[in-house]
Amino acid sequence: MGVRSGRAVVATTVLLVGVAGCSPSRSPSVGAAGSTDSAAVRVTKVTDGDTIHVSYDGSDERVRLIGVNTPEVDWYGGEAQCYGAEAGLYARRRLSGARVRLVFDVERRDRYGRLLAYVYLGSELFNLTLVRLGYARADPVPPDTRLATDFQRAQDTARHAGAGLWSACPT
Repeated sequence: MGVRSGRAVVATTVLLVGVAGCSPSRSPSVGAAGSTDSAAVRVTKVTDGDTIHVSYDGSDERVRLIGVNTPEVDWYGGEAQCYGAEAGLYARRRLSGARVRLVFDVERRDRYGRLLAYVYLGSELFNLTLVRLGYARADPVPPDTRLATDFQRAQDTARHAGAGLWSACPT
């Protein structure tokens, strides 16, 4: 086998190993992104950091982001919590009018009738971004806990770094 053939074999092997390492069964984040139980929708309104409205099957639907909890805002008559406005404004900036993909876990709706979903903005899992940047806390609510470990790791990192609410708000 020549040098060029040997390099081709090595390159092919590296490529195949890389692809195998990215398979849905290896990464919960990739698994959620690759789920067949999903819907591409347009965001019509951002209520706050963890609740949005989308046009879904011809209807306006409220969507609660799975696995996260952002502080409350006072925009709707509630009591504002530390860093709630920042989380809500960040979500508005990023999601208003955007095309997103909703990926569902076990339960399709919560007790308030809201759709429950992981929200993907392109390949970015927006729910996870909220936790990584300190706009939200990890909030696993069974049975929708497929990515709970990822959210907890992101929260631990954000807390350690003092990101967002972890440095702005008293504990």
